[in-house]
Amino acid sequence: MNATKIQEIERKLQYTFNNKALLEQAFTHSSYANQENVADNERMEFFGDAILGYITSEQLFERFQSSSEGELSAMRARLVSAESLSRIVDKLDLVQYLQMVNGSGPNSELSHKTEANLFEAVLCAIFLDGGETSAREFVLRTLGDSLNSAADTLKKDAKTLLQEHCQKHRYSLEYKSVGRSGPDNKPTFRYALYINGKVESVGVGASKKAAEQDAASKIVKEWRIE
Repeated sequence: MNATKIQEIERKLQYTFNNKALLEQAFTHSSYANQENVADNERMEFFGDAILGYITSEQLFERFQSSSEGELSAMRARLVSAESLSRIVDKLDLVQYLQMVNGSGPNSELSHKTEANLFEAVLCAIFLDGGETSAREFVLRTLGDSLNSAADTLKKDAKTLLQEHCQKHRYSLEYKSVGRSGPDNKPTFRYALYINGKVESVGVGASKKAAEQDAASKIVKEWRIE
């Protein structure tokens, strides 16, 4: 990896490495390492996963002091999921630097897991190079917004809340289409919400799901279902 690429990566990460070899290893996939007989990033992925788990647990523990152990675990699982980490890697545009067989450029076929592994390896490299403070700062830069809104991921959507309410009271619940308008590329759906055979609300949305959620949210709010 040449100096120009290293500088580009450091700029995206907002971190300058003292030991550039750590950065290069973090971006070395096992397929490339086996071919070139160099160290890959798999051990770094392993350690980075543990570091990420510790830092996110610490942050959640401090930020959501009224949350239970189960709720904290659920929030952490969502934060450190492959899909979540993959979005960060995509946002930082880091995949283009991953050294792997068949080229190290962008690859739309890369799995979320591969991208998540890259994030963990990078976090490990930063930890080894700059210590816990630098690693924590990197996590807060990249996962800060998600950490702040982590509790929101636990909130049940309106349809789920209403369904549970109806099941508890043995009410029948049904959604029926009552119309669709607009062009095919931007349709508007209307769905009526029936409880015990009676129309209680009508929802509107850009999709069937959105219209049903809208209908349910009106009843959840009206009936004060929590």
